[in-house]
Amino acid sequence: MITQFTEVLIDNLASDSVWTFFSSCLSTKMIVTCSGLTKQVSHLLLSSLASSPLLAEKVKDKQQAKLLSSLVKFCLSDTTLEARNLVLASPPSPSLLLDQFKNIWGQEAFSGGRVVGRGKFSLLYGSKDTSEEDVERWVQTCWLLEVTEKLVGQQKGKEEDWLLLARPMFVLLRKVADMEVEKGSYKLSLLLLSFVPDSKLRQLETGQLDPELVVHCIRTSPSPDTRQTALQVLARCAVSNPDFILQNSITIFTFMGSHLLKVDSKHSFQVACQALEVIVPAIKTACQAPGKAHQLQATCLGVLTTFVDASLDIPAHRLTEFLVRLINCLGDSEHLWIAALLLVRKDKAGGERRVVELFSQLEVERGLEALLRLLVNTRSDGPHLRKMFGVRLERREEEAVEKPDEWDVLRLRALQVVTQVLSATSFKRRVGQVVEEDEVGQMLNLLIEAAILTIQEYGTISVPMPAKLKKNLVNQSERVLEYSLSLLPPSLFLQLTSSLLSSTTPSVRQRALEVVSSKLAPPSPLPIPSLSPLVSPLITLALTEDQPHTQQLALLAVRQLAKLLPDPQQLLQAAEAFSCSFLSQLNNPKVLGAAVLSCGDILTCLGPLAVGRVPGLVAWLCTRLEKEEESNEWTEKEVAVVHNSFLYCLQRLVEAFVGFLHPLLPRLVALSCKLTGSSPSTIGRSKMLLTCLATTIPPHTTLSLSTQLLESVWSEASSVPAFVNFVADNCRRLERGQLSSVSKQVVDLFTRALGYRSRPTTDTETVDQVEDSIISAFLSIALRLSLEDFIPVYQRLISLHLVGTDAQLTTMFNLTNKVGSKLKSLFSFGVESCLLAVTNVLKDERPAGLVSACLNSLTTVLTYNKVEVITLVQYEQLVTTMLSTWLLSSTSLSSSLVQLATSTPDDTNWKYLHYQLLLVLRDSRASVRLMVLSVLTKCVTDRTDTYLPVLPDAVPFLQEILEDDDQTVEAACRDFIQHMETTFGQNIESYFV
Repeated sequence: MITQFTEVLIDNLASDSVWTFFSSCLSTKMIVTCSGLTKQVSHLLLSSLASSPLLAEKVKDKQQAKLLSSLVKFCLSDTTLEARNLVLASPPSPSLLLDQFKNIWGQEAFSGGRVVGRGKFSLLYGSKDTSEEDVERWVQTCWLLEVTEKLVGQQKGKEEDWLLLARPMFVLLRKVADMEVEKGSYKLSLLLLSFVPDSKLRQLETGQLDPELVVHCIRTSPSPDTRQTALQVLARCAVSNPDFILQNSITIFTFMGSHLLKVDSKHSFQVACQALEVIVPAIKTACQAPGKAHQLQATCLGVLTTFVDASLDIPAHRLTEFLVRLINCLGDSEHLWIAALLLVRKDKAGGERRVVELFSQLEVERGLEALLRLLVNTRSDGPHLRKMFGVRLERREEEAVEKPDEWDVLRLRALQVVTQVLSATSFKRRVGQVVEEDEVGQMLNLLIEAAILTIQEYGTISVPMPAKLKKNLVNQSERVLEYSLSLLPPSLFLQLTSSLLSSTTPSVRQRALEVVSSKLAPPSPLPIPSLSPLVSPLITLALTEDQPHTQQLALLAVRQLAKLLPDPQQLLQAAEAFSCSFLSQLNNPKVLGAAVLSCGDILTCLGPLAVGRVPGLVAWLCTRLEKEEESNEWTEKEVAVVHNSFLYCLQRLVEAFVGFLHPLLPRLVALSCKLTGSSPSTIGRSKMLLTCLATTIPPHTTLSLSTQLLESVWSEASSVPAFVNFVADNCRRLERGQLSSVSKQVVDLFTRALGYRSRPTTDTETVDQVEDSIISAFLSIALRLSLEDFIPVYQRLISLHLVGTDAQLTTMFNLTNKVGSKLKSLFSFGVESCLLAVTNVLKDERPAGLVSACLNSLTTVLTYNKVEVITLVQYEQLVTTMLSTWLLSSTSLSSSLVQLATSTPDDTNWKYLHYQLLLVLRDSRASVRLMVLSVLTKCVTDRTDTYLPVLPDAVPFLQEILEDDDQTVEAACRDFIQHMETTFGQNIESYFV
């Protein structure tokens, strides 16, 4: 019946019979099944009526009031959702809702004009004892408030007189505020959610609102959601009662900072921001009243300070956005710089980072204006500024020299903040996007002017303070100028820089130069064709500056500029100014180094225009390097810096002008060789210069000058290796055919060089090292020849040394050793001459050095070649010579004998050698006998079973050794016999029977 006749019931709801049916259905507990679902009859009736589209059209005000009243009573027994949906399907007017509230609490409950204080109605303001009737009233009220909350949300934008409910809401709110927390929390939340919209609250008079009651709710409610809702209501009240908000602003914002924003919740954050955007304008409105204008600045500062004090507790990822909104509400021009300084004062560790994030979220013009205000305002010192930032009002000058004043420290922090913001990548990128705009350019100009004035102010400040603090103030001011200049657009930068470079303030010139240097560094953002106006100011500054660091920067800036200018004619002024006489006047090592570097690059860039100036500069540099008469006041490191600068300059000039430096080439080569071998601090750069000379000087020129050059480096042992390596590198450029044509010159040079050992000296180790480098350099050239061409070159050198002094013979054998190790088996052409030379040289007793060189060369040659080129007689002479009594104690003999035995393929020769070795076992020296046993051991290892034919010859000698007086020799002999058994794989005791 209900489902089939729903529309009939709605049409006739005014009739008594239908209403009686409706009331009966609401009161019954009967259960029915509809569409497969089990429901109470009352629920089915309510849902059927709510779903009908005719309900809103057919049910008029009178039936609406009757229906709402019936549902209010019904909620005492059943708080079903269907009843609320039915009311929402046919929304009652605010007056009907007010009538229902009066029916619940009494007709006089909400009368009167005020909402503050206690009325005469006992239902609302009676005792706190709760009766059953009071409980029923609150059940009905809560249900009605739930409906009201939904209706307020649905009716936004519609012309409804919701102001009728404002007074009941405040009256009920005061009633709930007196309840215990457990009983009143839900009621309080419902009341706050049911408040009328903002636009309606604005129409209320001050007496009709009770913001103090809302503040009380904010303070006492334990629920975060309830406090947030109360704050939203308070924000709505601020529109109509700004005076109360002004008086309680610090309390309200303290709650927001210390409670609401601490919670890392998106909803809480949105509530706080919405409240902020309503309350702050209300405060400004209140301050516009007559007699209250002075409160605006103090109140806004108090609000700002309150939130900055709470900034450490606000989640970091929400702080920046909130501060942006707060400053937008307060006024960014007046308060952004204050907020920045308050932040760094509050958070000494991360305050600067927070300020950078804040400025990165604001418009560039606003950020630059705030930085400008920060510079200008902190330069002064007044009571109002100290009071604004909570600094002690009076400066204690008696303590200022030792302990800095708080305001001076805050000044330094302000400069550090400006520096951090200007140097931040995000801020620089955003400035770069709008830098061409007139307003931004004008603001940057003002910022630069303020930075210059700040430098001058702190440079001449008379207030007593620690010297370190004053120095830091000036340094930070200079950095502000530097970073401000770096933000300028190219055109404006070039215009402004020329005037700054001629400033009377040294620090301004220095910082301007630092920015110029950074702008000129590749890739330069400046327009290359527009750089020429910088040439003259930079040259003037380089010539006249009395500050060494600034002069150094100016010289290096000219050097950078020289590499960028497209027209070399513009550098003629610099080339004329930076003459040798100018360089001679420089006493500071860093300035001199920079000047020489600049000269080298300037002349290189000038090219043919500088040909006439290059020889003079090269000669001057060589003279300074040769004399080594640098100032005694220079440290070793400073001397190294200057010398390396000289060498780099020489390298650049040699690369570009080697054809015009022919008269100076011997001097350059000799100087480079000397520095390469003697000065550790310049060895790297000297080698590079020497390599540059080797790759640029023609080889025929080098060889023609080689005798002269060798004589110039001969006196210093450390210079000779560098020179011969230079010659080797230089001749490497020749093809094989070209090398053959100059082989005579090469041989002549190295013949003279190999005579180094014949010079009088006592340091044998140094001689060996120098000779080794000469031989290596020679072979790096000679071995590039074909073998047919190399053999006569080698034989010529050997023949020149074969008949000579012990020193010459030592050199010959060292050369043979090196050649043999390089050519290996290809050295067969020199085996015979080597063996004969060894035989002839060792016939007589020789110095230990010569013996060692002789035996080592023999060992090397026989390592890769066989003894097949000499006769039996020559072989026997060789063996006899090597086993001479005076030679047996040589440390190099053992390896030579082993290698001789290994490389002797002929059995006759081998047997002769073996027997001669056995005879030496009878030598009276135990060390000699041990040496022979070790040689025999290696011979057995090499020959294995082929040693057995000569074993009988060895047995008598071994039996003698087994009874040797020296136990070490006897033990070595037993080890030798055991080694033979292991090698042969059989017992050889039968040989000793």
